Amino acid sequence: MDKKKIFAVTSSAVILGMAVYFSGNSIIRAANIDAEMLYMSHCKTCHGTDGKPTDLGEGLGARDFTDPQWQTKITDEQIIKQITEGSAGQMFPFKDKLSEEEIKALVPIVRGFGKKE
Repeated sequence: MDKKKIFAVTSSAVILGMAVYFSGNSIIRAANIDAEMLYMSHCKTCHGTDGKPTDLGEGLGARDFTDPQWQTKITDEQIIKQITEGSAGQMFPFKDKLSEEEIKALVPIVRGFGKKE
């Protein structure tokens, strides 16, 4: 095998190994996130412990996470964007308070309220 092929194979192996390593670390970090605790710490004040807006939340226009119509029309990506960026006059952004992994971990919590009766 010539030097160019050896270099190409070695480089590919290193890049693949790094991708697996970093991907694996992200998975490990995400698995250690307590999304319920995050919700209780950052979301319940407006969205309530049951996914329904509190009095404060109603005043700010907080979503009712138990609403089946809202659950059907909203995508996970839209939930992530809303948590990350917030919305003017209603919800402040959490991009400076929560990591991307933590924000993504909140999606199943929000979705879970739609499954409760």
